[in-house]
Amino acid sequence: MQFHRSAAGSSSGASIRRFLLTSATVVVLFIAAQRAHAAVSEDPTKPNLITLDVFVADNLGHPLHGLDQQSFTLMDNGQSRQLVSFRAVDPTAEPNSLSVLLVVDMLNNTVTQVGRQREQISEFFNQDGGRLAHPMGLAVMTENGVKMMNGYSRDGHELQNAFEKVQSEIRPVGRSAGFYGAAEHLQESLRGLQEIAAFEAKQPGRKLVFMIGPGWPMLVNAGVEASDKQRAWVFNTLVEISNSLREGRVALYSLDPFGLGSPGGHADPFYYQSYRKPVTKVNQAEYPYLAQQVLAEHSGGRALISSNDTLGDLNSAMRDAGAYYELTFEAPAAAKPNEYHKLEVRVDKQNAQVRTNAGYYAQPGAIGGKTTPPEKVPEPDAGFPKP
Repeated sequence: MQFHRSAAGSSSGASIRRFLLTSATVVVLFIAAQRAHAAVSEDPTKPNLITLDVFVADNLGHPLHGLDQQSFTLMDNGQSRQLVSFRAVDPTAEPNSLSVLLVVDMLNNTVTQVGRQREQISEFFNQDGGRLAHPMGLAVMTENGVKMMNGYSRDGHELQNAFEKVQSEIRPVGRSAGFYGAAEHLQESLRGLQEIAAFEAKQPGRKLVFMIGPGWPMLVNAGVEASDKQRAWVFNTLVEISNSLREGRVALYSLDPFGLGSPGGHADPFYYQSYRKPVTKVNQAEYPYLAQQVLAEHSGGRALISSNDTLGDLNSAMRDAGAYYELTFEAPAAAKPNEYHKLEVRVDKQNAQVRTNAGYYAQPGAIGGKTTPPEKVPEPDAGFPKP
């Protein structure tokens, strides 16, 4: 197996990372182009349908099989929505219905964390004789861009060999000092996530993305005094990423081997929990709402925080790569751009755990749950003041 390598980054912190997968198109433009195409073919008589991937587990975290449509109740902004269609999916019986992408985040890791993660990732690949239950891909996010392995594999030994080939090139990045250094890492990390979401959107079925690392800087101290321009940047970025993950059927998992503090400037790895509520207006938007852990939980994934136990986190996350349910409903028309809708899915099983998207940002004229293209793609540094 080989890795595609991104174009080498320039010395400028504002350089845009690119995937060399099928094209070198900047991901934000790629997403906008896709949505522009959808808007051209829009049929005003077509209902606005949204499909959710819903994972249901018992109180031990094991997937619950055998649920039918009557077992589910879907609430949109507190209103019950009738399901247009329902499907129970068993990935073991349906090829291409689920895949996993493991991403090693080298932008935000420390040297000590890197060494420990390498060992435990190798242990994970070699478990059970190297036999993986589901197809898995591998990507590494570095200072030179994102490297992604060609294709997916159920052979852990094959993934291990590919990982070993790229390990010699992996180096953790030293952060520039101060706010602007942290802001640069936040921007680079979010661009990397958008690139991965765009790539995964082209793959079939439900996708689980395991991001290994402490997460990107939260910029907590800057959030309270953020300007209107900064808040608008945060809000628009949040809308774009949240909808991209949902439309791409991506559940993000933040696997934080906490041990040496967090990049957000707080020793408490659970600090992100103060920012889990949905952002419905621009004036509510602060940088911490873009935290990796927050985006993970809102996407239907999880934030797993352990004491340097990457192997345990990976095995815990893999339990979610089981049977799931597709629920499709007709969403109401949005009265304004970026109108937030809170989602809740309930099941009639006691102590059941339900994971799916926390909500969506609706757009007037949206079709099939997809957002209309923005009028203008913002500059990468539009949300940050100049030094």
